[in-house]
Amino acid sequence: MRNIKQENPRKGVLKRLEELERLCTALQAENEELRRENTNYKTRYQDSVVESIRLQEQLTELRDRLRKYEPLTVRTEAENDLSAVAEETAAEEEPQDCFADLPFKVAVIGGTEAWQAKVAERHPLFKIVGSSKNFDCDKLSGTDILVINTNAVSHACTQKAKGEVDKGTMVLSISTNNLEILDKKIMSLLA
Repeated sequence: MRNIKQENPRKGVLKRLEELERLCTALQAENEELRRENTNYKTRYQDSVVESIRLQEQLTELRDRLRKYEPLTVRTEAENDLSAVAEETAAEEEPQDCFADLPFKVAVIGGTEAWQAKVAERHPLFKIVGSSKNFDCDKLSGTDILVINTNAVSHACTQKAKGEVDKGTMVLSISTNNLEILDKKIMSLLA
């Protein structure tokens, strides 16, 4: 009798086996879904790593340009619009040449070329001599005020400029690139 019972399993065991097979099928389907999700996440992760590397390279390039003071060539329309508005505002706020009406002749020597360009833009009547000791001495003739920016000029150039100006010429030595301070010091000389 025992052998017969072993060959004919109970109905409960068959139901349990059927239940386990359904569970196994459901788990396999869930496992497949999780594998697809995992593959999707891996792909997205790899894409984000590639994007991160691209952004790091772009950041490095921007930092290098910043170190070299190169202007950025890539600009969006919004940036162009903003910069145009900012330039208009700056142009409106930019002070006019406060020495245009004065009968004095001012010569500027020394400083960087960029600073000299800013001075020439702000005060178009100023004579910009340069920073080289081999400057044209005729540019200093008739000068009432000689401004020497000692930031980027040789001692020999400074001495030559002081020797070439007429007696009675006021000499103003500055060591700043701030144009507001330059204006204030010239005004204090004239006061």
